[in-house]
Amino acid sequence: MADENEQQSACEAGRDEQHCKCRQRRAAAEAAAANASAAQQPAAHHCKCKHGDAEEAGDEQPKHCACKHDAEGHAISTEPHLGYVADLASLIEIQPESTVSRVVMREDGLRVVLFGFDKDQALSEHTAAMPVTIQVLEGKLRVGGEGREVELVPGGVVYLSARLPHTVYAVEPSKMLLSMFDNRG
Repeated sequence: MADENEQQSACEAGRDEQHCKCRQRRAAAEAAAANASAAQQPAAHHCKCKHGDAEEAGDEQPKHCACKHDAEGHAISTEPHLGYVADLASLIEIQPESTVSRVVMREDGLRVVLFGFDKDQALSEHTAAMPVTIQVLEGKLRVGGEGREVELVPGGVVYLSARLPHTVYAVEPSKMLLSMFDNRG
């Protein structure tokens, strides 16, 4: 036992690198974690950020971007910048007897999604893990939550706190802007 304690102390002090089993295990665990992390991260050349693309730049090796990536692998800039999307309503079409959606912006802590609802289409009762706002770009929606219902038309906004059960119903063909605020870090 004393020999094990001496070996552990020598290992922790970095004096016995050649025979240190815990250092070897730690290095193997770090390498495995790095490989797993790299497998989960998208390749830098797929990054849609402003920090450059190896293929576009003509480099052989992809440049590593300076962005964070969200859970879906999309780049999120960590530098101050101005995000802009022009004419949101034109980016989605209402489909007959359907509800369609499209993500139009991903920024640090924010995801913006457009929805197109045909008349009488709905999102059944559900919750969101984060606070959201809903705005109507075209049409009229009925938004229900907390025992209340509001008719939402262009110019109005609804705020829903995290985990609040709610519904969305299209009174007429409508285009909706959903902003999700992920403050979970």
